[in-house]
Amino acid sequence: MKKLTKQSPVTLVELPATQYGILNREISFDIYSKSKMPARALPVLESILKADGFSDVKSICPLDGENGKLSPENQNRIYNSKVLGISSITRTSPQSLELARNYKLVNPNGMIIAGGPDPTFRTEDWLRDVDIVVKGEGEKTILELMERLTQDYENLNDIDGIGFKKGKEIEITKPRKLLTSEELSQLPHPFYNPKIRQEITTGVVETSRGCPNDCEFCTVTKIYGRRYRTKSIDYVIEELKRTKDIGEYLFFTDDNFTAIPNYTIKLLEAMIEKNLNKKYSLVQTTIKLADKPKLMDVLKTSRINALCIGIESINNVTLQNYKKPYTAEQNKTAIKTLKEAGFWIHGMMMLGGEGDTPETLKETSEWINNNLDTVQLFAPIPIPGSSLFNKMQEQGRILTKDYSLYDGQHVISRPTNFTPYELQKTIYNMYEDFYSVKNSWKRLKHSPNKTFSFEILAYTQIRGRKMLYNPQSNRHLEFLKSVS
Repeated sequence: MKKLTKQSPVTLVELPATQYGILNREISFDIYSKSKMPARALPVLESILKADGFSDVKSICPLDGENGKLSPENQNRIYNSKVLGISSITRTSPQSLELARNYKLVNPNGMIIAGGPDPTFRTEDWLRDVDIVVKGEGEKTILELMERLTQDYENLNDIDGIGFKKGKEIEITKPRKLLTSEELSQLPHPFYNPKIRQEITTGVVETSRGCPNDCEFCTVTKIYGRRYRTKSIDYVIEELKRTKDIGEYLFFTDDNFTAIPNYTIKLLEAMIEKNLNKKYSLVQTTIKLADKPKLMDVLKTSRINALCIGIESINNVTLQNYKKPYTAEQNKTAIKTLKEAGFWIHGMMMLGGEGDTPETLKETSEWINNNLDTVQLFAPIPIPGSSLFNKMQEQGRILTKDYSLYDGQHVISRPTNFTPYELQKTIYNMYEDFYSVKNSWKRLKHSPNKTFSFEILAYTQIRGRKMLYNPQSNRHLEFLKSVS
């Protein structure tokens, strides 16, 4: 590779999930792929590099494509870039690595830098096809790394938080310290080009990082730590001003938006004062919100009336095995309180844990039908980097390493009290029952947000079957039969 300059073309790419995890294949059939939200990391990384003087930086995210496919213009841009940056989660890793291999065939002297959750936890796998992996939080690392590449790209050992190839050997440097609240509040704000600003239907804003819980299926604490780090209220307000014209909805991407009540209340009061609310806003939170009446009142006043809650289960044995810090009774009581307060509840349930049986999941199905407005039903997914992955790997219970299936919709590990096929069909049956016209209409009559609920009902009736029974999922069902 010739020496990098600040005028060299740099392209940052986040690919969409596709059928079978194949590059430029039809986009996956799931709710994530149909929601038009921007990439989370790339807009900030693009801003960081531009602020440092890199003059030819472009981000390409899922919204840039046509049903999952890169345009000829974007492919040309990628393959002719001096540096290709790839951001990937586990489920998009197959097509991302395929892109890396294609890039090296066309541009063998180019540099590939990969980051995101999957490269962080599968660093050695990624370094078969890429040159450098940025591990964990990348904002400070990418700046230091790119500066070094303009000067001396042979000596990278003193850059914390990376993995790279040195000849035939792989070098992993010491972990980089997490960014402080002050450092997070000094980052450049995300850059969205005019085309993307028009495509986005749901704007995203992050106010904090970290989580005190350490659930066995989750990798949040492995990347962001167990201590909350908040951005300053002035910083968040400035970002909300910059993105006020983007999308009809607003999603706060924090893993627990209400973790520090006093901070959240002050932020929401500033949003109300400056009229930065949107028609609908969604946040991720925990059931502990139900114990904080003042915070609930301010959330409602600021038009944040939709809550995404990782309930996971109403079975105590399953909750204990997931290392969730709440009991089944706490979950049920809190959801009842939040519903009575007028919140629209999107529950995330993980089915097939150690305590789940056909009988307990029948009880779960009845409960979600009577208490939740919408639901996502996940199978336990042993994501690389999680404690669940290590446990399932040691016990020989992982059924496939086809990472395009690691999306929560597909059973990929052997459950205790079901065959894999039985659990998959149980999840599908529970989905179809919950989103049936009869049950959806019953919930619609009592919904605190009838417009939103009707849109969900219409979407599931039109697209729901394809979300469950698309070509890739049908093939996986046959595979599960063979291993059951």
